[in-house]
Amino acid sequence: MSLTPESLPDHIESAPAPSPAPDGLAPAMLSAELDPAAPAVSVPGPPAFPAWKVWDVVAIVVFSVVIIIVFTLIALFVARIFPQYRNASFSDLATDAKVVIGAQAAAYPIILLFIFLIVRSRSQVSFRQAIRWNWPGATAPAFIASGVILALVVDSLARFLPIPKSLPMDSYFHDATSAYIMAIFGVTLAPLMEEMFFRGLLYPILDKYFGVVGGVLLTAAGFAGIHGAQLGFAWAPVLSIFVVGVVFTVVRVKRDSVASSFLMHCGYNLALFSALWISSDHFRHLEKVTG
Repeated sequence: MSLTPESLPDHIESAPAPSPAPDGLAPAMLSAELDPAAPAVSVPGPPAFPAWKVWDVVAIVVFSVVIIIVFTLIALFVARIFPQYRNASFSDLATDAKVVIGAQAAAYPIILLFIFLIVRSRSQVSFRQAIRWNWPGATAPAFIASGVILALVVDSLARFLPIPKSLPMDSYFHDATSAYIMAIFGVTLAPLMEEMFFRGLLYPILDKYFGVVGGVLLTAAGFAGIHGAQLGFAWAPVLSIFVVGVVFTVVRVKRDSVASSFLMHCGYNLALFSALWISSDHFRHLEKVTG
């Protein structure tokens, strides 16, 4: 027996056909409108920035200080094993670039790992996204060149300030080997660590509580502060470093890129060490420039 429309019961034949969903309206949305009791679909918002807290930054500072002190002490005692350092005092070893920079170069990877673990434990995105690394791509050389230009400008303006003839950091330049070690460290690992901490971790926290202007100035003040001992806390060179820190932080803000400020920092330090290399006859006559 076949069923034709004429043979269907009246209540089936007259049942209205379901109306199609309006264009652009997903079935889930339509069912939610038809059934108010249906659970709403929540759309996750962008991850909070920064994902870390003030106490995370404090923990990183404390950990970094402890690790650097521990590695420096180890390096001081290990150095006494070698004949050339056997009769050296600890005060002499503490200003030997091969010992001090070696200790810091060994400590920095551990500090970087600690920073990585802190950030990843707080963030739902990759480490590079979390700290806004954002590599500038083809414009990377321009940031290095900008750092060189910044060094030339700051050095020219600093000539009008009462810069001391000798600074505590000059004591690390004992010989050509020490100078080359300082230069390599100064244009690679040192800028990476400083930018990772100041522009990557510290600035976002300060910006959160003090706004952009306050964040930029306080970040630059902290940046100048860690260089204070190397500069004998003389106000003129510290002011110069503060201005440099402001420029680095502004670049990080404008470009939303820690990598950009890192490249600029590398260029700045490269210009300083290049000038020292030239003026000291390839680091062979450091007494001409270090006092």
